[in-house]
Amino acid sequence: MKKFFKYVSRVFFFLILVIAIYLTTVILIGFFTDYHPDEISELEVYGTQKQTDPADTTFTFLSWNIGYAGLGAEMDFFYDGGKKIRPTSDLVKKYTLGILDFLETNDSINFVLLQEVDRNSSRTNLQDELRLIQDLLTNHSSSFGYNYKVRFVPIPFTNPLAKVEMGQAIFSKYLPVSSQRYSFYSAYAWPKRLFMLDRCFIVSRFQLSNGKELVLINTHNSAYDSGGKLRNIEMPLIRNLMLGEYRKGNYVVAGGDWNQNPPDYEPEKFESKYATFREETLDRDLFPDDWKIAFDSQKPTNRKINTPFIPGETEVTVIDYFILSPNIELKKIKTLPLNFQYSDHEPVFLTVKIKS
Repeated sequence: MKKFFKYVSRVFFFLILVIAIYLTTVILIGFFTDYHPDEISELEVYGTQKQTDPADTTFTFLSWNIGYAGLGAEMDFFYDGGKKIRPTSDLVKKYTLGILDFLETNDSINFVLLQEVDRNSSRTNLQDELRLIQDLLTNHSSSFGYNYKVRFVPIPFTNPLAKVEMGQAIFSKYLPVSSQRYSFYSAYAWPKRLFMLDRCFIVSRFQLSNGKELVLINTHNSAYDSGGKLRNIEMPLIRNLMLGEYRKGNYVVAGGDWNQNPPDYEPEKFESKYATFREETLDRDLFPDDWKIAFDSQKPTNRKINTPFIPGETEVTVIDYFILSPNIELKKIKTLPLNFQYSDHEPVFLTVKIKS
């Protein structure tokens, strides 16, 4: 009996030692490879497109969280209550081709704002989705900023996500004067923050014929923010920049995945029958009354990913939309229904006119 207990003790000690070595190694990898973006950093602009045509006063925009080509209709996700960790290679290929086909069909759009674009991530076969889209939209300039860059994500313990590199991109028919990445504050405690997203928004500036700038913002705000701690930090930061640019006489368009419902979100107005849910709501008082919050009130833009998508059963909501400064006229806002085939988000289309 003593030998048995001695054997069990050794096995237990060995397991504890292995786990301790593993955790220490993971933390050291995270520490020495931690992504430390500046508060504001300049982004490289790819492409040789012209400046904004002085005759242009009407512009089209598209905002789409493409779910890193890994969260199409067949997928659920463990972090949201599902079972799956990553898509199969066949699903990654299917979602990627679907995303590329949609973008190619809509390549006449002036400005394309994308969120969750993977580059060299284990979960999507190490494919460079930015390069794939750049090779497709050859008449667009582009800029890209990382918001998730971790050498080894250790969860779930039995089947880690491993390497993740992901970010946001702006594609445009015109060449921006500049493109910058603005960091949101990270409130995660150490060492958890070593493996979490570094949230941000991207600001690209385009020269207009009247001497002012079109300031285009692509944002992806924090999810999993019960109580609004992160939202209360992030929203004043982006709001202050937007109001400041408008005071200079510039034209401001901010779009993306806000991870919060717009004010006046009323799911009972959806034109089809959906099961719906609510997120926290954007505080309308953040912006003066003459600022416009533009969203399609009849269609959802996001679904829950605790299960694969089942039309009429999977809960949906609206968290993807645009905010416009008062000197911009809203002409059209429309969510383009793809039935969540290729992403857990739907693309949102916008047309505006610059006021003289």
